[in-house]
Amino acid sequence: MSESTGAQDWRAVACLAPGGERLLCVGESSSQVRAAYAGAWGEVIRDEDRPTVRAISLQRWAGQAWAGQWEHQTYLDVPATRGGKAGSGDSIKPVSANP
Repeated sequence: MSESTGAQDWRAVACLAPGGERLLCVGESSSQVRAAYAGAWGEVIRDEDRPTVRAISLQRWAGQAWAGQWEHQTYLDVPATRGGKAGSGDSIKPVSANP
C-alpha cells in the first residue's frame, strides 16, 4: 500500500472498440480519479473516437512499484458530453492526447 507517498495507484482507462484503450487520468485514490475522469474525457478522447468508447475501467495498481499490474475494479459511466464534469484534486494527473 502507498499511504501518503504520493503514489498514483488508481487510473481511469477508456476501452475502445474493436480494441485499444486511452488513459484518461491517474490519482492517489479512487475518489480522486472518479472526480477527474469526466473532465479528462473532453481533453483526451477525440470527437471521432467517442462513439468507439465501449467502457471506462477504474483500475488499481496491485503489487510493488517496480513489479505489479493494473487490475480492473469497476466500470465508470461514459460521459455524454465533450467536457464532462471536472472535479478538483491535488494529485490528479490528466493525460494529454497529443504530447
